[in-house]
Amino acid sequence: MTGAAGLTVVILTYNSGATIGACLESLAHQDEKNFEVVIVDDDSADDTLSVVSGYSSDLRLSVARNGSHSIPRGRNIGFARSSTSLVAFLDSDDRAAHDWTRVIMDTFREYPDTASISGDLIPAYRTPTAHAIALNDDAVRQVFGRKAEFWAGNCAINRAVLVDAYFDEDFRFAEDLDLVSRLRGRYRWRHVPEMKIYYYSRETFRQYAMQMYRYGFMRQYFAFTSGAYRWLDFVPLALLVGGALASAALRSWWPVLVIVPFSLLESLFVICYQRCPPQIAALTFPAWVIKNLSWGYGIGHGLVAFAVDGDTRRLLRAKRVSRI
Repeated sequence: MTGAAGLTVVILTYNSGATIGACLESLAHQDEKNFEVVIVDDDSADDTLSVVSGYSSDLRLSVARNGSHSIPRGRNIGFARSSTSLVAFLDSDDRAAHDWTRVIMDTFREYPDTASISGDLIPAYRTPTAHAIALNDDAVRQVFGRKAEFWAGNCAINRAVLVDAYFDEDFRFAEDLDLVSRLRGRYRWRHVPEMKIYYYSRETFRQYAMQMYRYGFMRQYFAFTSGAYRWLDFVPLALLVGGALASAALRSWWPVLVIVPFSLLESLFVICYQRCPPQIAALTFPAWVIKNLSWGYGIGHGLVAFAVDGDTRRLLRAKRVSRI
């Protein structure tokens, strides 16, 4: 099924009552109005669906149930419920620029053989902590190639080209990386800078730590399956393991803290590169420490899990072979 003309915007929600209103408000004020919205709700226990129903007169809305607490499963439900060839994804805690839907549809009209497009993320935040996190992450995106990345929270799929579009549900937190790795070499995909969303960072260090751990863990599964290893991914883990080994060899505690000066250097770079305001500059340092610790732990846990879990190894090897 390739669907009719127009666009379907899929939004995954789970207890998103505090943010979904701003997300839907940004869609209600789009320049291009020829789109529908599918809300895939994962059994929210707050007022998410009540807020959604408040926009039923402003948007063509429908609601589907997920219930699996699986992000790629929710995205696939969105595919199944959409009635158009073009399907875009927007996260419930982000906002679309006013011309977002128009840019998506114009791009596919200009490049009808393109299977997928992804756009830019404009850093956004609601708290000082989120501001620091946003500046750190944005600096990484800009320095290490924003145009080479693909964001599931700001992408669109042309199912007239990619008829069998799906997100692999075995990749719970790297489903976008897996999808674009399957596209490369087989289908055309484009990065479209004009396709912009306001991307809101995690608002607390605890939330950020969990996010980085999950990304690091699943990054190993994706890297093995696709063969897309990056040395930068292993730097935090190398510092943690190297510091621990040095501490044991020297019988001293201080080498284990090598991650701290490394994080400080990263923080100083961001402060200069982003020209951080004084009240935010101090928060960039603990944000880097937390990111490096959580990412390194996630990477390490992913490697250990792969080494000791025979079922996981067999699953990932089968996926790797299927890509060759």
